[in-house]
This record gives sequence, C-alpha cells and structure tokens, in this order.
Amino acid sequence: MTTAYDILESLKDMFREQNRAAKHTAMKALLTTKMVEETSVREHVLKMMSLLNELEILGAVIDKESQVEMVLQTLPDSFQQFLLNYNMNKMELSLAKPLNELQAA
Repeated sequence: MTTAYDILESLKDMFREQNRAAKHTAMKALLTTKMVEETSVREHVLKMMSLLNELEILGAVIDKESQVEMVLQTLPDSFQQFLLNYNMNKMELSLAKPLNELQAA
C-alpha cells in the first residue's frame, strides 16, 4: 500500500465483518432479553442499557424514545399497571428515568 488512505481503507475492510457480527450479536441479545419475574428490575434495566450502549458504539442508530420502548417491552406481566400508566399519561422517559420509575413500581 502506498498511502495512509489505502492502509486505512484496508483496515476498515478487515474489521467491517467483525463489527457486523458484533452488532448482530448485541442486537439479538437486546431483542431476545426478557426480564424474569421476581428478579431485580434495576439489574435488568442496566443490562438493557448496556446492550443499547454497545449497539450505539458499534454504529447502530436507535432514537431515545425507541430505546425506552424496547426496554419497557422486555418487562414481565407484573409491570402491566406501570405500562398502562406510562401509555395513558404519555410519559416521556429518558433511559435513566425508567430505572427509577420501575424501581418505585
């Protein structure tokens, strides 16, 4: 390779597949994770936030509202009242706020 640009492009090509595989793994984990009844909601939300952060680092673009919705969809049936209040009151939550709100619920 003759230029720094050529080297950079070669490196991007080499690591693109690894990035795609890592993003696929993180997305699959995010979409298949469900909170188990009687487990810590705090730990669950932190895990979901970690997966969302990992995806963001890998280049995925998921808006904040969708992130909150994705986390809320992973909750067990015991949180139905919370979800009902969330939807009826059109609450707007950041990712950190559901953690506090869910712990209170």
